[in-house]
Amino acid sequence: MKAQRDQFLESLFHEAERDESITLITVDMGAPALDLWRKHLPKQVISAGISEQNAINVAAGMSASGRNPYVYFMACWAARCLEQIRYSCAMAGNEITILGNGVGLGYAPAGPAHEPTDDLMYLLSIEGIQVISPSSNEMTRYLVSETLSSRKLRYIRLERSIPEEVDSIAGNSFAKERSLFPRTLKFTKSSGNMNVAIITSGYLLGRAFKVAQVLEKNSFGVVVVDIPLLPIPPKTLAKILGAPDIVLVLEEQYSPGGFYYQVLHALNLIPFKGKIVEVGLDSAYIFDNGVRDDLLDRFGLSIENIVSKVL
Repeated sequence: MKAQRDQFLESLFHEAERDESITLITVDMGAPALDLWRKHLPKQVISAGISEQNAINVAAGMSASGRNPYVYFMACWAARCLEQIRYSCAMAGNEITILGNGVGLGYAPAGPAHEPTDDLMYLLSIEGIQVISPSSNEMTRYLVSETLSSRKLRYIRLERSIPEEVDSIAGNSFAKERSLFPRTLKFTKSSGNMNVAIITSGYLLGRAFKVAQVLEKNSFGVVVVDIPLLPIPPKTLAKILGAPDIVLVLEEQYSPGGFYYQVLHALNLIPFKGKIVEVGLDSAYIFDNGVRDDLLDRFGLSIENIVSKVL
């Protein structure tokens, strides 16, 4: 299965063949999808080198002159160009699409410098930005047409890999609705215990499904909700949530102001009267070696720990 990065860049390439205004600015030095651009559309791809700040400023200038720029780099480097995103894009009204690859612990075991576990906090501090975390390749490809038809300042958080079960379930659900609004991916009625709504996105949906299985065996009713788009539309969330006894929020972040606080804000506007439980990463910066699932287990997001918080 192709990575979300390759799905997006290849789909965008085919659009760029028909539209000369589309330009890809890349900070990454090498990837098969980038080779495709360099070989066939050399006038529509710019290799900026290790220069994220300059890449954003160039993209802002292109947007101001009528072009449609996309900037691609590893998600961990978004913090380097936060000032340029704020001043050159948000304040100046220049609409660009930023692609950040390898969110959360996706680049484990490269260490905390390569693992953006706080990107939602600082990106969502920018007025007017949309942050999107696609949960399937189907949604990733759709985002190409969405960004072309509706120009906005966007940051798209791409997973290096995603569990096949997640891609299948989320992809089938998305194919029916074709919307970035919150959606229900799994629903089980209670057989005697309380009802739990599990809210998350991206890679952690795989853990959400496993937690749901355990809770179902304990007679809980469970609904798993995928929220790819931030900020969250409260009315849409209220419609699909119903009235669960517990909302469980899973996030691969550690900072205040992240995914949990976006959910909390939306629930406050509904308003929601039940219990809210958040499970995220325990540690601010993870220096331990290990693959992604191993680190998630060690730092607070094991299936056992998540279930125990609900119980």
